[in-house]
Amino acid sequence: MEFRMAVAGRRPAAKPKSDPVVKAERKRQDRAARRARNLARVHYIDGLVRSGEVADLAAVARMCGVSRARVSKISSLLALLTAEQERLACSQRRTG
Repeated sequence: MEFRMAVAGRRPAAKPKSDPVVKAERKRQDRAARRARNLARVHYIDGLVRSGEVADLAAVARMCGVSRARVSKISSLLALLTAEQERLACSQRRTG
C-alpha cells in the first residue's frame, strides 16, 4: 500500500507525455482495425440478405438491436470497397 501526501509549495511529479507520433500511429491502427471489423460485418450481413435468411437490412437492424441507419451506413462500405478495388485496378493497369 502506498500513501502520498502533498507537501505545501511542492507540485506532484508530472506524468510523462506520450509521444505524438506514437499516439497518431496507434489511432491509425485502431481506425484500420475498426474498418476491417466493419467490412467483415457487412460481408456477413450481405450474405444473410442474399441467402434469404434475413428479409432486409431493417430485419438485420432489429436482430442486432441497432438502428437501421447504422446498418445502412455499415452496408455502404461494401459499395466503397468495390469502388476502391476498381480504382486500384485502374491505377495498376496504367503503371503496369
